[in-house]
Amino acid sequence: MKKIIIFILLFNLAFGGEGKFLLNSYYNPNRLVFRLAKSSFECSLLGVAVPFYGRDNQCIVESFKKMSHQSIGYFQNNLNLEQLYSVRIENGFCILSYGNTNFNEKIIKDGYGVVNKNGILDMEFLNRLLYLQDLAIKNRNGLWNSFYNEMDCFKNSY
Repeated sequence: MKKIIIFILLFNLAFGGEGKFLLNSYYNPNRLVFRLAKSSFECSLLGVAVPFYGRDNQCIVESFKKMSHQSIGYFQNNLNLEQLYSVRIENGFCILSYGNTNFNEKIIKDGYGVVNKNGILDMEFLNRLLYLQDLAIKNRNGLWNSFYNEMDCFKNSY
Protein backbone atom coordinates (compact mmCIF):
# COMPACT_ATOMS: atom_id res chain seq x y z
CA MET A 1 0.00 0.00 0.00
CA LYS A 2 2.73 2.46 0.97
CA LYS A 3 4.72 1.53 -2.14
CA ILE A 4 1.73 2.33 -4.33
CA ILE A 5 1.19 5.75 -2.77
CA ILE A 6 4.93 6.51 -2.98
CA PHE A 7 4.85 5.51 -6.65
CA ILE A 8 1.92 7.86 -7.29
CA LEU A 9 3.64 10.69 -5.40
CA LEU A 10 6.84 10.17 -7.40
CA PHE A 11 4.83 10.04 -10.62
CA ASN A 12 3.17 13.34 -9.73
CA LEU A 13 6.54 14.94 -8.94
CA ALA A 14 8.32 13.58 -12.00
CA PHE A 15 5.67 14.30 -14.58
CA GLY A 16 3.73 17.08 -12.88
CA GLY A 17 0.52 15.38 -13.75
CA GLU A 18 -2.10 13.04 -12.55
CA GLY A 19 -2.32 9.30 -12.77
CA LYS A 20 -5.42 7.72 -14.28
CA PHE A 21 -7.00 4.98 -12.21
CA LEU A 22 -10.21 2.94 -12.18
CA LEU A 23 -12.55 3.70 -9.29
CA ASN A 24 -13.21 0.29 -7.79
CA SER A 25 -15.42 1.17 -4.81
CA TYR A 26 -16.03 3.46 -1.89
CA TYR A 27 -17.05 2.04 1.43
CA ASN A 28 -17.95 5.42 2.81
CA PRO A 29 -18.01 8.78 1.05
CA ASN A 30 -14.63 9.77 2.48
CA ARG A 31 -12.69 6.66 1.37
CA LEU A 32 -12.32 5.85 -2.32
CA VAL A 33 -10.66 2.65 -3.56
CA PHE A 34 -8.83 2.62 -6.91
CA ARG A 35 -7.76 -0.50 -8.75
CA LEU A 36 -4.29 -1.13 -10.08
CA ALA A 37 -3.11 -4.08 -12.16
CA LYS A 38 -2.45 -6.42 -9.22
CA SER A 39 -3.60 -4.45 -6.21
CA SER A 40 -5.48 -1.35 -5.16
CA PHE A 41 -5.05 1.79 -3.11
CA GLU A 42 -7.45 3.97 -1.20
CA CYS A 43 -7.47 7.64 -0.45
CA SER A 44 -9.52 10.38 1.14
CA LEU A 45 -10.48 13.49 -0.80
CA LEU A 46 -8.29 16.50 -0.01
CA GLY A 47 -10.21 19.29 1.67
CA VAL A 48 -13.50 17.41 1.91
CA ALA A 49 -15.35 16.04 4.94
CA VAL A 50 -18.58 14.20 4.17
CA PRO A 51 -21.03 13.09 6.86
CA PHE A 52 -21.44 9.34 6.98
CA TYR A 53 -23.13 6.95 9.37
CA GLY A 54 -20.93 5.36 11.98
CA ARG A 55 -18.78 8.39 12.62
CA ASP A 56 -19.11 10.11 15.97
CA ASN A 57 -19.80 13.81 15.77
CA GLN A 58 -21.58 15.81 18.44
CA CYS A 59 -23.32 17.91 15.77
CA ILE A 60 -25.16 15.18 13.98
CA VAL A 61 -27.06 12.94 16.31
CA GLU A 62 -30.49 11.90 15.02
CA SER A 63 -30.13 13.36 11.53
CA PHE A 64 -26.82 11.66 10.89
CA LYS A 65 -28.23 8.50 9.30
CA LYS A 66 -30.43 10.50 6.90
CA MET A 67 -27.51 12.76 5.99
CA SER A 68 -25.33 9.71 5.42
CA HIS A 69 -27.89 8.13 3.06
CA GLN A 70 -28.18 11.37 1.08
CA SER A 71 -24.41 11.81 0.79
CA ILE A 72 -23.97 8.18 -0.33
CA GLY A 73 -26.78 8.70 -2.87
CA TYR A 74 -24.95 11.78 -4.13
CA PHE A 75 -21.78 9.74 -4.63
CA GLN A 76 -23.71 6.97 -6.41
CA ASN A 77 -25.21 9.53 -8.79
CA ASN A 78 -21.96 11.40 -9.46
CA LEU A 79 -19.14 8.84 -9.37
CA ASN A 80 -19.20 5.86 -11.70
CA LEU A 81 -17.52 2.67 -10.58
CA GLU A 82 -15.07 1.28 -13.12
CA GLN A 83 -14.65 4.78 -14.57
CA LEU A 84 -11.11 6.02 -15.25
CA TYR A 85 -10.45 9.08 -13.07
CA SER A 86 -7.47 11.38 -12.82
CA VAL A 87 -6.01 11.18 -9.33
CA ARG A 88 -3.42 13.54 -7.91
CA ILE A 89 -2.01 12.81 -4.46
CA GLU A 90 -1.19 15.79 -2.25
CA ASN A 91 -0.01 15.40 1.32
CA GLY A 92 -1.48 11.88 1.47
CA PHE A 93 -4.92 12.92 0.19
CA CYS A 94 -6.28 12.76 -3.35
CA ILE A 95 -7.72 15.27 -5.76
CA LEU A 96 -10.13 13.52 -8.08
CA SER A 97 -11.14 14.75 -11.51
CA TYR A 98 -12.80 13.59 -14.68
CA GLY A 99 -12.54 15.82 -17.71
CA ASN A 100 -12.92 19.38 -16.48
CA THR A 101 -14.73 18.40 -13.28
CA ASN A 102 -12.82 18.52 -10.00
CA PHE A 103 -14.89 16.32 -7.67
CA ASN A 104 -13.34 17.74 -4.50
CA GLU A 105 -14.76 21.13 -5.50
CA LYS A 106 -18.03 19.71 -6.86
CA ILE A 107 -18.90 17.92 -3.60
CA ILE A 108 -18.43 21.15 -1.63
CA LYS A 109 -20.27 23.28 -4.22
CA ASP A 110 -23.21 20.87 -4.37
CA GLY A 111 -23.52 20.96 -0.57
CA TYR A 112 -22.75 17.33 0.27
CA GLY A 113 -19.54 18.00 2.19
CA VAL A 114 -17.77 20.67 4.18
CA VAL A 115 -14.24 22.00 3.88
CA ASN A 116 -11.67 20.06 5.89
CA LYS A 117 -8.64 22.35 6.17
CA ASN A 118 -6.34 19.56 7.40
CA GLY A 119 -3.64 18.63 4.92
CA ILE A 120 -4.20 21.52 2.50
CA LEU A 121 -0.95 23.30 1.70
CA ASP A 122 -2.17 25.17 -1.39
CA MET A 123 -3.90 28.31 -0.09
CA GLU A 124 -5.45 29.04 -3.48
CA PHE A 125 -7.14 25.63 -3.44
CA LEU A 126 -8.30 26.14 0.16
CA ASN A 127 -9.74 29.58 -0.65
CA ARG A 128 -11.54 28.13 -3.68
CA LEU A 129 -13.12 25.41 -1.52
CA LEU A 130 -14.15 27.96 1.13
CA TYR A 131 -15.70 30.16 -1.58
CA LEU A 132 -17.65 27.20 -2.98
CA GLN A 133 -18.79 26.26 0.52
CA ASP A 134 -20.06 29.81 1.07
CA LEU A 135 -22.02 29.55 -2.20
CA ALA A 136 -23.51 26.20 -1.16
CA ILE A 137 -24.57 27.68 2.19
CA LYS A 138 -26.04 30.80 0.60
CA ASN A 139 -27.97 28.80 -2.01
CA ARG A 140 -28.92 26.04 0.45
CA ASN A 141 -27.52 23.36 -1.87
CA GLY A 142 -27.62 19.67 -1.00
CA LEU A 143 -27.56 18.89 2.71
CA TRP A 144 -27.50 22.61 3.52
CA ASN A 145 -31.17 22.71 2.47
CA SER A 146 -32.62 20.14 4.87
CA PHE A 147 -29.91 19.95 7.54
CA TYR A 148 -28.62 23.52 7.81
CA ASN A 149 -27.93 23.53 11.57
CA GLU A 150 -26.27 20.11 11.51
CA MET A 151 -24.09 21.05 8.52
CA ASP A 152 -23.13 24.35 10.15
CA CYS A 153 -22.03 22.51 13.30
CA PHE A 154 -20.24 19.90 11.16
CA LYS A 155 -18.46 22.68 9.24
CA ASN A 156 -17.32 24.32 12.47
CA SER A 157 -15.82 21.04 13.70
CA TYR A 158 -13.28 21.19 10.86
